Amino acid sequence: MKFRLALVLLPLALAACDEQAMKDLRMPWDKPLEATPPATPVDPMSTPLVDPAVSPRDVPIETAGEQKAVATAESETLNTAAFVARGNEPFWRIDVSGNTAKYQTPENQSGRNISVNRLVYASGVEYIGVLDGVPFSLNITGKDCVDDMSGEKFPMTASLRIGSRNNNGCAAPATAATTSSATAPAAKPAQG
Repeated sequence: MKFRLALVLLPLALAACDEQAMKDLRMPWDKPLEATPPATPVDPMSTPLVDPAVSPRDVPIETAGEQKAVATAESETLNTAAFVARGNEPFWRIDVSGNTAKYQTPENQSGRNISVNRLVYASGVEYIGVLDGVPFSLNITGKDCVDDMSGEKFPMTASLRIGSRNNNGCAAPATAATTSSATAPAAKPAQG
């Protein structure tokens, strides 16, 4: 009986202890955090915004507040308005200019036009659209590239993503000869 009485009176005895003794009995997660204020408050709006270092398809872009334009984009791709990109196994080719990307494969040699939007980021440019209800993106960076089948050298690297499928390849600025031959109708045979 005395043991039961001792168990009942134990919490009362503990409550009578000083405040420091009660703090010592707390579990680590029950103890208040000792927060120290920063020496100087940091204003998040005072740090300059820069272009993301990765593709927007990999990391979403978050923007807030007033923005100031900062030139951080890779100049080779930034200053190019039209590109020709291609890859092997499976073979593909994309001619992109403005808001249109012409996607060609061996199965569809005439190609298919896809409406795209151009996004500029720190390492290059990306054209994003929708093909047959799935995301379509062509990412072009300023890294040199060598075609793994022909050995031909290109000034840029391309990455094509259609849905969950990724294909790597090479790219170059579209020249006047390339764009005109790709869009010019076939010549009529001479009549004689």
